[in-house]
Amino acid sequence: MKSNNIINILKSNNLVIPGFLLNNYKNFNITEKELIFLSSIITKEDLIIFNSEELATNLNWNITDIMEVISSLSEKKIINIIVKKIDSKMQEYIDISSLYEKILMNILNEEENSKEEENSKIYNIIEAELGRTLSPIEYETIGEWLESNISEELIKEALKEAVLNGVGNLKYIDKILHEWTKKGYKKASDIKKRKKYEEIQEDLFDYDWLDEDV
Repeated sequence: MKSNNIINILKSNNLVIPGFLLNNYKNFNITEKELIFLSSIITKEDLIIFNSEELATNLNWNITDIMEVISSLSEKKIINIIVKKIDSKMQEYIDISSLYEKILMNILNEEENSKEEENSKIYNIIEAELGRTLSPIEYETIGEWLESNISEELIKEALKEAVLNGVGNLKYIDKILHEWTKKGYKKASDIKKRKKYEEIQEDLFDYDWLDEDV
């Protein structure tokens, strides 16, 4: 469902794909000439009527250039030339659905790589704070935190709490995170709000009401 939604968004704006391709065309093994051609045929439809003369005129190319680019993009499985019968008439079309699928895969891979890169930072931060290399079991424990959608921000706060209390093991940090998630904490600001509330409650409790001046 998510993939279909992303593809529909890409199709809905003719400026999105050319802009994306301009920044990422080398990832698709596309030449600059092929980039120009693809940008010129992007529409809201997957199928574009294949008219070599019209394409050549629009780009101010000759027909040989058009055929070479189409052949190259077909070999790279970025476009397909198909024959379809519409209104009782057989017509050749350029099918660009493969292009959308490749762009989607590129976006999803970038998201996954970004997430992995972000997750790897927390391991380095914990090792730096504890002043030692983490054990395989500790790596698994941190991985479980991340899989449970505990934010890196909350993990850093729990790490800070452990270091301030002079405790350098992950079991202690795990207990802190367990208590915080039970209370619904998701970020550092949630903890600060709670501490502020507890300080106010403590001040009210310690206040000597009998000595209050009337």
